[in-house]
Amino acid sequence: MGEVFRPKDLLKGRRKLIEEALRDLSPGVRNSVIDILDSWRGEESKDSLIKILDKRRVEDILKSLEA
Repeated sequence: MGEVFRPKDLLKGRRKLIEEALRDLSPGVRNSVIDILDSWRGEESKDSLIKILDKRRVEDILKSLEA
């Protein structure tokens, strides 16, 4: 069975990692990405991230969160 995360658990202890990964983005985009991750709703949120960033970058970020 797959793991289930609450939105607050997704970034718990990983905010600094995400901010480092997004440091080359403008502050507005960076804040939008963090807001989406804070209110994670599965595929809907992933699709929103792909619209802002490219698919490869989104997959890298999500992979780093799984670890």
